[in-house]
Amino acid sequence: AMLEFSGHRTPTNVFAHGFLTVDGAKMSKSRGTFITAQSYIDTGLNPEWLRYYFAAKLNATMEDIDLNLDDFQARVNSDLVGKYVNIASRAAGFLIKRFDGRVQDSAMNHPLVAKLREAIPQIAASYEAREYGRALRHTMELADEVNAYVDGAKPWDLAKDPANAVALHETCSVSLESFRLLSLAL
Repeated sequence: AMLEFSGHRTPTNVFAHGFLTVDGAKMSKSRGTFITAQSYIDTGLNPEWLRYYFAAKLNATMEDIDLNLDDFQARVNSDLVGKYVNIASRAAGFLIKRFDGRVQDSAMNHPLVAKLREAIPQIAASYEAREYGRALRHTMELADEVNAYVDGAKPWDLAKDPANAVALHETCSVSLESFRLLSLAL
């Protein structure tokens, strides 16, 4: 009413979700389950991890979101460190040491890179539909595919023989470009 009275446009949609619970219980100061943004930051943990965790649980419904610290730690370690960051850490060092930090141009046409490029609009559509959990699940499925590619190519073995320089360069270039595309999706 105040917006309309003051001549401002009123919202056409209001997006909401359920309550935030901690370990399945309502937040409560007396029970010690009340968490503020400041108390989270004071622990020294990265705020992006918490954003990722909540986004992975969000969808277009009014369901409550539960913060379970064991699940939080497992999701951050599994998804962000074990899947996402692992891709860059397995490729960037070789590119820097052996190829002056340059990616191979032809690797940009690799089928895996093409698949990730094609997936970006689908992931964006999930975000637009406020299906954040679906968008992040799709992104992590793609990260699994990239990690499977790296596992199959074995850049650590390729690096042992200088005759494999072209294959090593391609593998690391595909991996790093895939990491860049996954970063766009996150």
